[in-house]
Amino acid sequence: RSYILMWRPPWGIADQAVPEGTRIGNCTLTFDRSMLPRAGAVIFHYTDNSIPIPWRLHRDIGQYFVFYSIESPSFMLNVERKTFQNLDNFFNLTMTYKEGSEVFYPYLTSRDAKEIFGRGKEFVDTIMKREKKQLWVVSNCKALRGSKIRMKYSNEMVAAGMQIDRYGNCFGNRREYDRLQQENLPFYKFYLSFENAEHCKDYITEKFWARGILDGRVPVVWGPSKADVTRLAPPGSFIHADDFKSPAKLAKYLMVLDKNDTAYREYFAWVEKPSGAWKERLLKLYSKTREELLCDIVMEHKINKVIPSIYDDLYKDEAKSCLA
Repeated sequence: RSYILMWRPPWGIADQAVPEGTRIGNCTLTFDRSMLPRAGAVIFHYTDNSIPIPWRLHRDIGQYFVFYSIESPSFMLNVERKTFQNLDNFFNLTMTYKEGSEVFYPYLTSRDAKEIFGRGKEFVDTIMKREKKQLWVVSNCKALRGSKIRMKYSNEMVAAGMQIDRYGNCFGNRREYDRLQQENLPFYKFYLSFENAEHCKDYITEKFWARGILDGRVPVVWGPSKADVTRLAPPGSFIHADDFKSPAKLAKYLMVLDKNDTAYREYFAWVEKPSGAWKERLLKLYSKTREELLCDIVMEHKINKVIPSIYDDLYKDEAKSCLA
């Protein structure tokens, strides 16, 4: 059973998934539903409404059915109204951004992890030439409680005197941002990694990884708990809003930091002088793709369980602020 069947591409968009027939370790990815009897695992994206319930197709004890989502519980519950209660006792594994998932699928790819952990002093020397300050791109202003809070927070930072170049649908200048990307994006020192949900476990997205760490900016974080970010990111690599009594206090700190190259460079000490067990731990954590991790499970076939309730698995242990 070396096939992994994706029942439907994420959001129904083919280019959001690994191409048909890709070999991953000892497994082969397919979208061909006729391969169901030969599949060791079947992946169902959370938006997939085509799952026949009750299941009337082939299934046997040797197959894993996998629930797949990288959206926040806040979005799934409050915007999409997903309870998944018709899927009780249907899935065997979860594939999410939560470290505790059977298949860990973070927003940091294994390829990008190798790049950021392979950098050194020369990369930091380049960063230190940057002159622009804060960048923030956002297009979700009102859909969620967290969306409204982060907008208010950024407004208060601006009111305190912080220069933030804000782009996206929320500011009516998305096209300006698209033109900006090639010329000026590399010159920003900070990125507002403000999520659309507050204190959802392990919910650390591309706002932190791609637009912050990977692009060589210091992420300024609001949304995930500081404890989660500390556990999942390089030490000393970010600034967390929870450490400041108000948006104005954070803004003032950033304005001072912007003028102090020595203090700013300390946020890249993990790049220049990586030491301790953290690097080995994070390299291991981000070393494999979701497909590789799932293939390992399929080949070893040591997990033997059914998830009684996806609703409980997703929502039960989340903070009230996450689900509000």
